[in-house]
Amino acid sequence: MREVFQAHAKPERVHGEVWGHRREVAAEYHTSFGALTVSRGTYQRSGRGRVMIPMDRRLGIVEDAFTPRLARILARATASIPSEEAADLLGEVGVASVSVSTLHRLPRAMAARLEQRRVEIEAHVRMNDPIPTMAVSAQASLDGVMVPMEGEHARARGRKTDDPEPPRHEQRYEPHHREIPANHNEASGRAWHEAAVATISYLDAEGRVLKTTYLAEMPEPQKLTLARRLRENLTMVLAERPELNIVAASDGAPLHWRLLADIHSAVAHLHTGTWMNLVDFYHVTEYLNDAADAIYGEGTPDARVASRNWGETLRAYANGAERVLKSLRYHRKTSTKRKDIDAAIEYLCVQKNAGRANFAEAEARNFPIGTGVTEAAAKTVVSVRMKRAGARFSHHGGQTILHFRAALLSQRFALLMDALERTYGAEVKLPTKAA
Repeated sequence: MREVFQAHAKPERVHGEVWGHRREVAAEYHTSFGALTVSRGTYQRSGRGRVMIPMDRRLGIVEDAFTPRLARILARATASIPSEEAADLLGEVGVASVSVSTLHRLPRAMAARLEQRRVEIEAHVRMNDPIPTMAVSAQASLDGVMVPMEGEHARARGRKTDDPEPPRHEQRYEPHHREIPANHNEASGRAWHEAAVATISYLDAEGRVLKTTYLAEMPEPQKLTLARRLRENLTMVLAERPELNIVAASDGAPLHWRLLADIHSAVAHLHTGTWMNLVDFYHVTEYLNDAADAIYGEGTPDARVASRNWGETLRAYANGAERVLKSLRYHRKTSTKRKDIDAAIEYLCVQKNAGRANFAEAEARNFPIGTGVTEAAAKTVVSVRMKRAGARFSHHGGQTILHFRAALLSQRFALLMDALERTYGAEVKLPTKAA
């Protein structure tokens, strides 16, 4: 460590480039044991241009001042609890004494760097995240969840100024120009928009979930970024295990099924197993419950029995959807409350005609017939962390949380941080005499 922290007067070679010594400068570094001031050498190429600090590159110092270990702790804290609570907790347990502003700033800068290098970082994560050896099938599913965002005309937080500077992460990394609904909602305060979550759950031959990968994106039109990431993950999965059976699942949202169809088209050439599209069974039963209440009376024993029988018919018979539709159409003729019956008929008919209601076949193959894992993801990844009293998020602030939280719940956090931390480091050598 003594050699690493010395400021060398000789030239240094980084990524094949020779940098000349400029001067020594004292700087404060933040570690998990507290802050310390270190004298380090600064270098430039031919005495001009940006300054490079070999010590920082050797140690992989994050955002000029934080050790990788502390940066990892702060990213994990941000994924788990609000910054104010995290600052209090870290100070209480003696891990590190950092300000709330640091807990806002550092993870956002790391997330901006992740976005800038997303292709290489996510490829590394996917490549090093093994598929369970006992997996015989996987469910790929999409869902939406509302998040509180800063409205287009929300009052700026922080120091009051008529001419605020861009956030530090935008000063260092180019700002994103993605189309964001919150930029055009004409809201002056908090506004709600639909974020997107996706899951890939691996199942064994008995249908038991072995592992789940979570993906989440802040609101954007058509959920394009999430769809792309789901496609990239499935591409990697099928390149490694082409024989896996895939169940594409969602509720009845037409957008979700268009995205899943596009993903299927993109990966079909890699796939040798069975691909099944399956609407969430429990969304179907919600329509059937409403229809039964309209026919027999809300909450009556007959309504509960009828709804349960229709559900069992769907699961027991290959032509279960046709049988249930026949029953619904018969009751519609004699019922005076046709609205809920018509809604159930239309919903089930659309799903059957699209080939998404083959529940009996799915159960025979031990495939999942519900999207409970994905709906739980909407709660655990997004709602638990972000739907707190008075909370509102910028797009990048919310995405920072989702990046680290989804990786944490997917058991990919260590892989993500390893790949991200490597982008801050470099091999630094004293050049040979010939150089």
